[in-house]
Amino acid sequence: MLNIACGNNNKTDKNPPQTFIPELIIYCENGVVTPIYEISLLFEKKYRCKVTIHNGTVRNLISMIDMSGSADLFIPDFNYGFSLLKQKQPKLINDSLYLGTNKLVFVVPKGNPEGFDGNIESLRQNKYAIIIANPETSLLGYKTKQALEQKNIYTQVVNNITTLSADSRGLIQSISDGNATIGIDWVSSYFYNSNEKKVDTIYFTNQITEADIYASVLSTSKNPGLAQTFLAVLSSPLAVKILKDYGIEKKKKGLTQ
Repeated sequence: MLNIACGNNNKTDKNPPQTFIPELIIYCENGVVTPIYEISLLFEKKYRCKVTIHNGTVRNLISMIDMSGSADLFIPDFNYGFSLLKQKQPKLINDSLYLGTNKLVFVVPKGNPEGFDGNIESLRQNKYAIIIANPETSLLGYKTKQALEQKNIYTQVVNNITTLSADSRGLIQSISDGNATIGIDWVSSYFYNSNEKKVDTIYFTNQITEADIYASVLSTSKNPGLAQTFLAVLSSPLAVKILKDYGIEKKKKGLTQ
């Protein structure tokens, strides 16, 4: 969980008057949390608020939203997350905004020592120690399963994997530690937490596996005006640039989930 507090930092008055600081509570899946965090830092300075970001796998986030009753925004790794949320609370999703498109890439140790060629069908080979995300808990795993099923190799790959990772963090760490030699992850994960120093990426050679990311204001928002403002900020040129810096490129316009 990331907590971002905002307000007046002037400490010259020993007993400053207590002022109300509005709070936004954002539930954000791991594949997009870092650029959202950066945008939130800018948002809190401008709008003098507190932003709390809960991040994790989509199943955990949906359970937290369902139990909390006070969520403002939901940002899953891609739009299928809204279908899962609707299964819990059909009327929870209000206005949504398309943020950009992420894509899957192969993750390999630095220097690609095994010379992996980026062909997804090469994963049939037993020589690779493969790790993928769990399709039952994360949208990364769900999208990975889809990509493998398109080539009719999901069962073969599952029989060959070393383990299922809960999310991208465990996946990249496993590659970095030498416990696996190939993983499949969001390209956005490569651009934060010094992951560029730990692993390399190989792009898919024979298919493009992309996912559209949306952010949605929820009907449980206690500060709907502020939540709508945050949604608007996410479409600003600066926010679009930050997202693009993490590999999330805006390819469509004026779309809502």
